[in-house]
Amino acid sequence: MKILSQSSTLRVAFETQIQSKIQGQRETQQNLVGESFLGQISSFCWEINRVKKQVKGSLGESVVSFLLQWLPESDILFNNALIPTQKPGILTEIDHLIIAKNGVFLVELKTWKGSFSAYQDQWKRREGKRWVPIDQSPSSQSAYHQQMFEGWIRSILPDLPANFVTAPVVFPIADWVGTTHCSVPVLHRVSALLDLLKGSEPCLTAQQVSAIAQAVANYTIPPPDPIAPKAALPKPTPKPSPTRVANPVPRRTYTMQESTQVASRATADITHWLQNLPRTISVQNVEDDPHYQAIDVDLLVTTDRGESKLEIKGDRYHKTGNFFFETHSNQEKNTQGCFLYTQADWLCYYFVEIGLLYLLPMPQTRDWFINQMERFESKSTTTPIRGGGCYTTVGRLVPIEVVLKEVPDVKRHELRTGREGR
Repeated sequence: MKILSQSSTLRVAFETQIQSKIQGQRETQQNLVGESFLGQISSFCWEINRVKKQVKGSLGESVVSFLLQWLPESDILFNNALIPTQKPGILTEIDHLIIAKNGVFLVELKTWKGSFSAYQDQWKRREGKRWVPIDQSPSSQSAYHQQMFEGWIRSILPDLPANFVTAPVVFPIADWVGTTHCSVPVLHRVSALLDLLKGSEPCLTAQQVSAIAQAVANYTIPPPDPIAPKAALPKPTPKPSPTRVANPVPRRTYTMQESTQVASRATADITHWLQNLPRTISVQNVEDDPHYQAIDVDLLVTTDRGESKLEIKGDRYHKTGNFFFETHSNQEKNTQGCFLYTQADWLCYYFVEIGLLYLLPMPQTRDWFINQMERFESKSTTTPIRGGGCYTTVGRLVPIEVVLKEVPDVKRHELRTGREGR
């Protein structure tokens, strides 16, 4: 087997992305435990646990990589391969990417100990006599990798055959794994992975294997699409003056790191708050689940009243007195904003600096906004992309007081103090 690698520049871009996410989690952890001595001990334990998991995963990947070297010489292996996602400039990592005449295999490795079960990508861990839900689904994560990889590689090599990509999840050291109706193969032990690799039917030519390998090896983050000049439009009919926003703000530029930190902090704070509510039974993070990504849902919350789907929006600028309702997430590619298509039951609009959360009922808030949109001022933000260029997010500044007055059932919670209101 040939072992290939990608550029160091691509790895640096991914490490920057990961460090931004870790920093956001670290800041959230520090905010939750405070600056006391016990808080510092808790933060230290959290850091040790994070590093321990990272080392354990790296050791497992090294062992599997060594065993995969005994596959046929014509096969090609990338360890920790980086591929693009649908979000501009954002990468996702595949533990082992194998390219062979019998297909492409995206191996997700889980060095978890214990017993695990899954039904339709919903996972649980055995703890004593109980089965406890797992927030992130390994099979959904692997299915997401398959979706991202296949969509990307077909944009480069459109003549590839059907069903040539397989994305197995491998548990090399688990005591027991039982699954039913998962979206990808789930394998117990590395020997089962080797059997899958050797037993699959040929579906790619030697030329296709080489072309796929070259695409992976040579991948770089592309610059954003150029903005085409706009054609002259007839002068529009004058419209009524828009509703005055609470505090108008100039156009802002965000870095990818800042955006990632705000999103991670918002998710962590809201998850912690939900888990401590007396009615909560479970909170499941589905940010990496392809099904829920398609409908823009971040959390599934089960209470004694049933299940709700939540979408999270983090915002640092509470002093403006406005919500920013996104209408285009990427103006250059004409990508619709999540606010307009999310299928969540509630939009969790969270001001991270002060811990203030607004729960906006959906789709009622969206229906109201669409009918009232022209009242509100349009604003845009830009986010630089590594390698040059940027993409533009567009939305409307909507005064919070207007929403509270005109949209029924909006809820307000102060997460940092424990005080809650309506």
